[in-house]
Amino acid sequence: MSGDPQVDDKLFENALSQVLDRSKHDLSAIVGGMNVASGVDLPLVSPIDETIIFGTLQEPEKGTATMAAEAAAKAFESWSKTSMEERARILNFVVNAMGTRRYPLAAEIVLSTGMTRAEALAEVDNFVTILKKAAEDAATIKGKPKGVWGIIALTSSPLAAPMGYAAAALAAGSTVVIMPSGNCPQPVFAVYELFQKAGIPDGVINIVSDRLDRYVTELSDDLNVAGIVASGCGKGMDDLMFLMVDEGLEFINEIKGMNPIVIAHPSDIKKAASDVIESAFRYCGQRLYSTSKVIILAEDEREFTRALIERVKDLNVNDPWEPDTFCGPIISDEAEKRFEKVLSDEAAYLLHGGKRIRKEFTANGRYFSPAIFASIPPEDDTLYVDQALPMLVISTVPDIDSIIDELDQTDKGLAVGIMSREQSTINRIKEAVGEDLQVFVNKSSAGLKPALKAEMKNFLK
Repeated sequence: MSGDPQVDDKLFENALSQVLDRSKHDLSAIVGGMNVASGVDLPLVSPIDETIIFGTLQEPEKGTATMAAEAAAKAFESWSKTSMEERARILNFVVNAMGTRRYPLAAEIVLSTGMTRAEALAEVDNFVTILKKAAEDAATIKGKPKGVWGIIALTSSPLAAPMGYAAAALAAGSTVVIMPSGNCPQPVFAVYELFQKAGIPDGVINIVSDRLDRYVTELSDDLNVAGIVASGCGKGMDDLMFLMVDEGLEFINEIKGMNPIVIAHPSDIKKAASDVIESAFRYCGQRLYSTSKVIILAEDEREFTRALIERVKDLNVNDPWEPDTFCGPIISDEAEKRFEKVLSDEAAYLLHGGKRIRKEFTANGRYFSPAIFASIPPEDDTLYVDQALPMLVISTVPDIDSIIDELDQTDKGLAVGIMSREQSTINRIKEAVGEDLQVFVNKSSAGLKPALKAEMKNFLK
């Protein structure tokens, strides 16, 4: 992936061994500094290998998110009055503690999500960058905090989004209720322990992790909550799509969409195909900026599709612990079932892939070859709605006007890519997309990072 961090394989393998050998964590909701158990234990199973259980998650009961919001509101009374120096001290303590946690946290992320080594390290590094900026801002920027923030960050970014946004909110003097994905909550809990060691007051950070994302709206509808961050993909995100119309609630929208790529007379077809593959299939299409749709001019379609399939055949879908793996497994049983349903429903339009990968180290995991679809009928929602799966749909259109019409019908999400040698075409697509979305031109989306709005200024009145 473009911009991949350097990986010290020995340090990574030592960290993986330590994670596998440690005692298993029993994670429960944290409300007002207290562990709130429910008595309902669900095993945390690694998507890499279902025989690896790295802990248990206590499924929260109904009302736990409400309790967490109340605890955060109570803590806000004093935290909002805490000096800039003290908030900066706590954040800097965690910054310094992260110096020895880079590889162990990355190993946790690989184990719980199926990200590759490089992807997991990039996730940790992005969080540290956000954390350092929050610590600097806490010591230098004055302002009035907005109140309690609900931070709902599912699947796409297990650390940088939930804890990055939390750090920015804390720097501003706000308190938080974090809802990380119930499939990969461990990185959030691990960093919370560092905040505890730093002396964060009880109730400033609260955590409610739900495997089924059932209590997202319980949090977003709570009257104690002043703002919501929605980051990532997953069933819970669907319930938040219309929150931004609520004038009484601050809303930071980082919900994944199709992040489509336009192909219109590219200068290098093979490079365009490689950039699309990197954009689409890293982290099995679950990245915040993963592309799941290509809109292509008819005259480019045949050559591009040939180059795309030729390149995708060589992808190494394998155990993400292996250094040369391109992408690993699908993250959850629920995601696997959705993928199998799409493969069944759209079987007539499948060009390539969608096969389960059976290798030495993949037999017990959710490994599939990425699927490419073409000629899906225009009335089919699969052509317009993101699935956050290792799949790509190709929509062929006759001209630039039709590209713009197709973009208008598509759940674009956060970004649009353009592969073209013609500046006039690039300019026209950019104008059609507008300024609210990121645009990447003649490159992959790999350089786009989650938690883009995790800055202290966004949490001040």
